[in-house]
Amino acid sequence: MFELRGMFRRRWIGIAGGRAIMGNIDEVFKELTSVDRKHGTISQIFDASCIAGKGHLLHGVRLALIAQATGKNFAGSLNIELACWVSGERQINRAFEKVGMHEGDRTVAILTVGKTRVGVRRALSDILRELHVERDDDVLELAPGKIPKLLKIFSISKRELDIADVQKLVLERIALLSLQR
Repeated sequence: MFELRGMFRRRWIGIAGGRAIMGNIDEVFKELTSVDRKHGTISQIFDASCIAGKGHLLHGVRLALIAQATGKNFAGSLNIELACWVSGERQINRAFEKVGMHEGDRTVAILTVGKTRVGVRRALSDILRELHVERDDDVLELAPGKIPKLLKIFSISKRELDIADVQKLVLERIALLSLQR
């Protein structure tokens, strides 16, 4: 559980990783919406193989909250805005292509945002249960097997790796999104 403060006021952030068999993705999003309504939260689910660690998710959520607070958001809802910032894409379809969930056996990253710690904790717990996610936060870490996919998704060249590590370059790509206005 993380606490973020800023112009968006205080928000609690819950992050969980795990393994699940994803069925119909529209049904997955309906379930997220149902849990969020119950707990007053906003949640998004990502393909964990496209996530460069918890810092990647925290950076994305922080920038999404700032964009929404300043009226510089790309989407009308925070859950879609989260996908845009985590992917480093302003185009919603491209954002979901890059980091979104697909049907089948997957590793998942779940991001939940709320105004209370208890609400976020309960929402995250409900999401894990309702989507039958076997919790394993290790899937969020930047493992060597993720690097080729991350290089491709975020258009990172081998030369750039001489300057910085993959996670820092992914965070830079996300930050650069704020200049695309």
